[in-house]
Amino acid sequence: MSQPGIHNWRPMTRPVGGRIPVGLRPWLEEPGSLTRRLRGLAGDAFRVAVVSEAWRRGWRDERRRLGRTGADWLWVREVLLCRHREPLVYARSAIPASSLSGPLRRLRRLGGQPLGKLLFGRYPVRRGDIEVAPVTPHSRLGQRALECGGTPAWARRSVFRIAGRPLLVTEVFLQPLVEECAHVRDRH
Repeated sequence: MSQPGIHNWRPMTRPVGGRIPVGLRPWLEEPGSLTRRLRGLAGDAFRVAVVSEAWRRGWRDERRRLGRTGADWLWVREVLLCRHREPLVYARSAIPASSLSGPLRRLRRLGGQPLGKLLFGRYPVRRGDIEVAPVTPHSRLGQRALECGGTPAWARRSVFRIAGRPLLVTEVFLQPLVEECAHVRDRH
């Protein structure tokens, strides 16, 4: 089975698989904290619902993007970023064991705290290029988003480096957020 949205990652300037909805483009291009942007939308109703945090082999494309060879174990964290109980974004972080030493070991104990708060607050962080892909329910990433409670639309991912240590963050924009972005655009 083909896995669209997994092997079709492209730079923001050359997306594949259809046009990015106009209202969603600023969200995909956001160079700063998506958490901050979602808090601006949801206000006090913003919350992080932890789906899973565990050592996993990670997906091949995740290991490749992190520059890992073989079947290295990664700390994989999956969360839903919600307004009240409505999921807006499914986020998946993949972190090599070598990135979890020293002060970054706290990445394994974030609980309901958003990763973005740590990434864009305490440490000097360098973000790699943002890649985007359309995500269908038939892709592995889309299936995971559905299992976690949201219908996928588009995704972005990038490698962050904290003190030179990489971690991959993938964010899947779910249908309620895409629809809201379209309505906001229509009202302007």
